[in-house]
Amino acid sequence: MTIMAECSRTHAAEDDIRTAAPLCDAPTYRADILATMPKFMDCLTFSNQALLTIHKQMQREVRYVADMRRWVLTHGALILHFSYQLDPTTPPLTATNLYREVEATGMASPNTVTNFLKEIENLGYIEPLPDRNRRNRAYRMTEFSERMFYIYLDINLGGLDLVDGARRADATRADPKILTHMHPIFARLMMIDHAAPPPPSLAPLINTTIGISILNEMTSGVGSLSNAHDDRIYISMDSGSAMAQRYGTSRANVARLLLKVQSAGNFGKDEKGQWISRTLLHDYHCWQAIKFAHTSTAFAQAQKERSQARHP
Repeated sequence: MTIMAECSRTHAAEDDIRTAAPLCDAPTYRADILATMPKFMDCLTFSNQALLTIHKQMQREVRYVADMRRWVLTHGALILHFSYQLDPTTPPLTATNLYREVEATGMASPNTVTNFLKEIENLGYIEPLPDRNRRNRAYRMTEFSERMFYIYLDINLGGLDLVDGARRADATRADPKILTHMHPIFARLMMIDHAAPPPPSLAPLINTTIGISILNEMTSGVGSLSNAHDDRIYISMDSGSAMAQRYGTSRANVARLLLKVQSAGNFGKDEKGQWISRTLLHDYHCWQAIKFAHTSTAFAQAQKERSQARHP
């Protein structure tokens, strides 16, 4: 089944699940510890391949989380949506509430937020909440949008399970409502990090629509830094033309991004082939470790919240 088909499926009513999975004793991690664990590379490889597959199948949808500003806006909207779903007394998704949610990151103005909501409403990713005052327009995510981000969280959990075998993904398949609790916790932890500037080696890529996918391609299959003996780590990466076709962009756009990374001394080609710098790979591992550490924390807290909600 393709990712698109999976996202389009009708999602079962989560509260109708009669037998929840037992609490799994899943550990939480600090990013610096996680990045040094032997199986962390398995986690990254799994996540890389899964996300690259999604980008190939869902080029239009992925652009809403592919650069940092859109990532912040989209996940800010999801925070409000899922929080309101769990507790209707919390603020719903409106332009004003979304700006308040993301303001600390410094990545969006009130006008940017308003235009973003109009755009994703036109694309069918959100819809008006019924029976709300039209002067203060409130929205909810469509079922398709919910499912797409459940898949995103499941990929993160599946990667962590390769590190420690804790079977988090099994728990969410048995009780998907855990993911509803998990998303706001995860996204708010990530928002704190996104308020700080990204590492200079990664900034040219993670601030553009297709850059993160190119970064994933650059680092896919590359081993641990402990196996690298110099400042150049040789990689196997497709041509700019192949990547442009895969991600629905122009070859010139891919070339411009690669040139920015090359100009900073973090990418190049010599007689041995293409290479990335040790600095870029180190920064990428640390950046990813933060995401997975937050995933571990958010899952543990969400599982407790879900258990308390089911057995008050």
